Amino acid sequence: MKPYHLLLLLVLISGCRRDEQDPQTNYFPVLLSRESLERSITFHGPVPIEIPAKVYYKDNFILISERFKGVHVIDNTDPAKPVNRGYINVPGCVDMAVKGNVLYVDNAVDMLAIDLSSIGNTVINVLSRTKNAFPELTPPDGGSVPDKYKPENRPPNTILVGWEK
Repeated sequence: MKPYHLLLLLVLISGCRRDEQDPQTNYFPVLLSRESLERSITFHGPVPIEIPAKVYYKDNFILISERFKGVHVIDNTDPAKPVNRGYINVPGCVDMAVKGNVLYVDNAVDMLAIDLSSIGNTVINVLSRTKNAFPELTPPDGGSVPDKYKPENRPPNTILVGWEK
């Protein structure tokens, strides 16, 4: 074998490698239609806090986000006896922030601005919705989204709002 054949063979062998694939997730997506997503912002009675995330204090109220689900509203007027006043349903909620009397929260891929001026009431006033402000939620285990759940392979106008095992 001539030396340049050996060199060529080494180059070809070193160039052959298996592509590493991202491990796929063990979670399954929770999907909502666009229409259902936009109607989903409601206030209702207290629910148990299961997976708390961010916490904000505003005018004697504590707001606690619940991963993929919404925001708990706790009346802390008497810190010795906080009262769970209710829950703002916000599917796809991962993050929130408060500025002035406005709660900014993600509703899956959308950004909402919710009026907090009447936080103790049962009426929710969405001031604005910015559609598709965020990328879709990724699986909690860091795995890749299986092809069958990617937007182009799902029913039209569906939004991924969370992940379940």
